[in-house]
Amino acid sequence: MKKDDRPSDNDSALGVDSWDEDDTKSLSSSILRYTWENGRRYHAYRDGSYWGPNDERQLDTEDFMHSMFLTILDGRLYIAPIGNNPQRVLDVGCGTGIWTIEFAQQHGSAEVFGVDLSPVQPNMVPMNVKFEVDDINLDWTYPEEHFDFVHIRLLTGSVPSWPDFHRKVFKHLSPGGWVQQIELGMKTKSDDGTVTPDMPFSKWEHVFTVAGEQMGKTFLASDVAADAMRQAGFQNVNEMRLKLPIGRWPKHETLKIWGTWCRAFLTDGLEGFGLRMMTGVLGWTYEETQAFLADMKRHLMDPKIHGYVEM
Repeated sequence: MKKDDRPSDNDSALGVDSWDEDDTKSLSSSILRYTWENGRRYHAYRDGSYWGPNDERQLDTEDFMHSMFLTILDGRLYIAPIGNNPQRVLDVGCGTGIWTIEFAQQHGSAEVFGVDLSPVQPNMVPMNVKFEVDDINLDWTYPEEHFDFVHIRLLTGSVPSWPDFHRKVFKHLSPGGWVQQIELGMKTKSDDGTVTPDMPFSKWEHVFTVAGEQMGKTFLASDVAADAMRQAGFQNVNEMRLKLPIGRWPKHETLKIWGTWCRAFLTDGLEGFGLRMMTGVLGWTYEETQAFLADMKRHLMDPKIHGYVEM
């Protein structure tokens, strides 16, 4: 998704607070005073702004997701036509920072910034990487027209208004710059009728639909992102949808590989994805939640069910 070229004399230096190996010592203790719920750890800064945990289990899931997306994209970190020499790049909701770091390693002349609510990124990073602890829904302190490329991945359920969010991206993207967003749909589908309404997949979708409505942050980002970009003023918006099978049921070998990754990602991440939504937002008991998640996992592992999610 490209921002149209237009004249700009904004060559300001970056005016934001960032942290690296030395700066971590000065982080406020409140940022590191994590919240624990039902045995899972959550971010402390602006507690409740994001639904997912930030403990080691979840960080492993996020890194696994990164490897899954690399497999699907044939080893590429991005598919946007950003050219060979991007100078300033922003990774929004960078999580563990794995994408940020790998991009910086591939583009040594670029300044690469990662922002997240949790300071869970490694301290030892390339010299051209800076991580920041901040809430992406607050006003951005970067100069306008500053970044050549903005990378967004799996922010569903994190943003109150996607049109407003992408207006902010547009404001801080340089003329001719690009934004890429990857999201996963919440609905499990099948083309052969093996996914039926009585299966827990329908309830899973309902849980996140209702939770998103109650929080004011939709989990349908994959359905609204492209239109939000257009509303923000982006040109050349190219929406690509892929079917990610759950399991090894497809005949095509590539899809079998995708399905193996996808099923492992979903089953390993189920609790992290759903626990706070079900207990904290919808009021389920811990026991009810675990029973439902176990049922979900059984269905995800069933080879007779030819389900897929969209990306």
